[in-house]
Amino acid sequence: MYKGEAEYDSIKAVKEAVSIPVIANGDIDSPEKAKYVLDYTGADALMIGRPAQGRPWIFEEIQHYLENGTLMPERPTSDVQGILLGHVQALHQFYGEFLGPRIARKHVGWYLKEHEQASEFRRTFNAIEAANEQLDALQGYFDNVAS
Repeated sequence: MYKGEAEYDSIKAVKEAVSIPVIANGDIDSPEKAKYVLDYTGADALMIGRPAQGRPWIFEEIQHYLENGTLMPERPTSDVQGILLGHVQALHQFYGEFLGPRIARKHVGWYLKEHEQASEFRRTFNAIEAANEQLDALQGYFDNVAS
C-alpha cells in the first residue's frame, strides 16, 4: 500500500496545459484538504478513495465545507451505527453466509478505526464467523461501548 504523500504540482501543471476536465486525487481525507487541493490545482473535481472507507459521509462533509466554509458537526454515533449495520447486512446478503462475515471484518475495522475504545471489540469481532452473531455483536458494541 502506498505510504508516500500526494504531489499536487503535476496536477496543477496538467490543468494549466489542457482544456479538458482534470480530476485531482491523493491524500484528500478532510474537507479542508479537499478545498486546498481544488484551490491549489484548479482541478475540476476530486476523486476520493480510501478516506471514504468507513466514512462514506466524507462526501457530504466536503460538499458542506465547500458551500459554507464551515465543518459539519461530528456525525452522531446513532447515525454511524445505522450506516454500519446496514453496510454489514448488505455485505452478508451480497456475499453470503460464508464470505459475508469474513469481508465484513475489514469494513467494520474501517468504520471503527478512530474509536479508541474499539480495539478490543475489533479483535473479538474478527473471530465471529456467523452473520447474525456479527450483527448482534455490533449492536452490543453500540449499546454498551460507543454510547
